[in-house]
Amino acid sequence: MQENIKLYNEKINQLIDQHSSNGFKIIKEEKLPIRSAIDMVIHVPLYEGDWYHFCFIGDPSAEKIKATLFLEGLGDLVQDRIIVRRENEFWTEFSFVCPRSGNYELTLFQKSEISRPLSYLTIFKKEAEAKSDLQRPTE
Repeated sequence: MQENIKLYNEKINQLIDQHSSNGFKIIKEEKLPIRSAIDMVIHVPLYEGDWYHFCFIGDPSAEKIKATLFLEGLGDLVQDRIIVRRENEFWTEFSFVCPRSGNYELTLFQKSEISRPLSYLTIFKKEAEAKSDLQRPTE
């Protein structure tokens, strides 16, 4: 168990250092009370034009990790959907440039032999860059 905690903490620190050095700022990070083989849903407000990076670190004993992000449109129509899966690895990450502001649903899943596996979520954000003078309409 101690080795799992060490690997878990090293991966968290590695991903935070890597993305922070690339200009991303942490907007949300937390240890999650996830249960093995049960989806956990988190609502995340995202804003059009902003670049987000999601890192979900699970227990090193995990057999499967999955993260799903979507925004519901009119009715049950899913407008944007990203699914990232990793098997026999304990973490996953993906980037997303938000096409439309809204309250997105992030669903996290991990399958492990441990009923309450280690789980950590970090969401980074890099704000949209201002348009240059060349792109602005002339008066």
